[in-house]
Amino acid sequence: MPAFTMPGMASGQDTNTMVKQLVELEKKPIKRWEMENVYSKAQIEAWSEVRKRTSDLQTKTRNLTTFTSPLATKKLVPSVEGVLSGEATKGAKAGKKSIEILELASKHQISGSHADLNKKIKEGKFTIVSGKEKIELDFPGGSLTDLANLIKNSAASVANTHLVRVNSEEGIISLTAVKSGRKNQLKFMDPDGILNMGGLVGEYTPPPEPKKQVINLNPESMEAYETENFENNLQPEWKPVQEEIGLKIHSATAFAFPFPAISPQEQDKLKFEIAGETKPPRLDIVVYFKEEGDTEERFRNASLYPVDDSYEWDVSDSINGKTITRLVLKNTGDNPYSIASVALVSEPEWQGAEPANTIAEATDAVFMIDGIEIRREKNEDINDVLESVSFNFHKTTEEPITFDIEPDTKKGKDLIIEFVQAYNELLKISKEATFVDRDGKLKDKDFTSDRDRKANIDKDFWENKENTGLLAGDNSILRLTSGMKTIISGAYPNKQERGYKTLAEIGISTGGIGSNWEKIQEGMLQIDDELLTKALNENPEAVKELFAADLNNDAITDEGVGYRLVEHLKPYNQFAGGLITGKVKFLEDKISDNKKKIKNHEAHMLAYENKLKQKFLHMEQGVGKNKGVSNYLQNNLGGAQQGRQ
Repeated sequence: MPAFTMPGMASGQDTNTMVKQLVELEKKPIKRWEMENVYSKAQIEAWSEVRKRTSDLQTKTRNLTTFTSPLATKKLVPSVEGVLSGEATKGAKAGKKSIEILELASKHQISGSHADLNKKIKEGKFTIVSGKEKIELDFPGGSLTDLANLIKNSAASVANTHLVRVNSEEGIISLTAVKSGRKNQLKFMDPDGILNMGGLVGEYTPPPEPKKQVINLNPESMEAYETENFENNLQPEWKPVQEEIGLKIHSATAFAFPFPAISPQEQDKLKFEIAGETKPPRLDIVVYFKEEGDTEERFRNASLYPVDDSYEWDVSDSINGKTITRLVLKNTGDNPYSIASVALVSEPEWQGAEPANTIAEATDAVFMIDGIEIRREKNEDINDVLESVSFNFHKTTEEPITFDIEPDTKKGKDLIIEFVQAYNELLKISKEATFVDRDGKLKDKDFTSDRDRKANIDKDFWENKENTGLLAGDNSILRLTSGMKTIISGAYPNKQERGYKTLAEIGISTGGIGSNWEKIQEGMLQIDDELLTKALNENPEAVKELFAADLNNDAITDEGVGYRLVEHLKPYNQFAGGLITGKVKFLEDKISDNKKKIKNHEAHMLAYENKLKQKFLHMEQGVGKNKGVSNYLQNNLGGAQQGRQ
């Protein structure tokens, strides 16, 4: 049993303080690992910031290097403001054009009649049609609100739906077509009377039966098609032959059949019926056609898939009203198939159930260019009238006006300004992360407590990162910035007449004549607005080619400032296997490893502290015991001596 239980009582020493001081000395590695982790986290933030800036610069640079880059776009300048706007690409021919906007395209708007909100509407089916889109709906039954919600949620691609509650008992459903133009007028098939009960339409009239014109494909007048790709065409026994069940088309063959002089309309379909049980998973055809007065044929390829045991091809806008001259049947499969019939199916015009109320008719945009009347179903992005020109109509004109096609410098200039800003931001963050103020170095001894250490690291190592050199000496970031500066200052080939070979020629440089040398060395880009505007006005194609050029005409960018810069940045900002990703992963692993070390060392500290306390306790016990013996001897020996005297 120990003689003393209070530390220091026997020895007279403050053993608790001694233990604490020894533990603090043993704790030194934990402080170092914690400091390393705080510093590593700050480095991760720095690398994340660099990745963010490289990604932003790469995006801004790509905007200048795509084939659709607006650097060389042009704009329409009307003689009367607010009437029209638009864009033109390099293929647009310059010069004045006369235009008169007679009517703007509008959307079909309808509304129903008053209907009881609580009235039970039976279940049934109905269809809403707008242009080529057909929405078939199955109503399970319910109230007027349920019907409106079904149309709103399931037919949103063709109509915008609203339910107006007139009062607590009655409501009105209204619909507005999503697309403008006469072709996109809303039509309704309501055989079960669902929409009629909802007050939206009147009585339903079923559409007339479609007209069907059977096409006779004559094997005697057919011709082999693309024999270089279909070798079986050369074998006489593999030619199409008329059998009892239909026209047999052998595998790996293709033949063209003359077509009767038919001009299909937009709603028409070519319908193919296959005889027998063997049906191809896909039916490949080619339709040749030409317009009146044309000397050469044009064609459309199509791959058809079975629908209800037949194959159908909708006549496209490009063939609408033109004369079909030939039909090619291909068999790219391994098995033969037999064509039972080919027919041109014409869908007759139908109105379906008339809307209860028409608020606005569906109309086309009607306009005249140089005296030629043109109709389109929309007011925006009309890009099929003049080559390389896109129109947006805003209002009608009282008389013809003119418009010019001029270079649009604003969009290109804005993109270049964004590019320069992103470049400077990346250069700035890279400089801040690598610059070291020698007087601002921090040492481990500067931290007297955990609280002070965290505060100083967060503040001095990140918020004031320009003084700490978080990434100082890192070769990756040094290569990043030096490579950027080399690319920006380089010269590049330009195929354009009077082409620009350097950024300085278009007003982008690190400083003009007489600029401060230290500022020039920093590499920050500056823009000479007057020179840049002049370059974009006089030769926008050359500016575009300076950033991205296709030198071998293979439709792939292979040279230019932007191209080189994007390629240079790729290894840095990609998330899979990128340089910055690798740096961040290394630091995260280091933090994780240090945390394990800290945890293990903390366990060691507990054992170490207990061991020290135990040793000091034994020391106190020994000192106490020795003192007890000393006192005993002193008392007894002292008494004996006094007795002898």
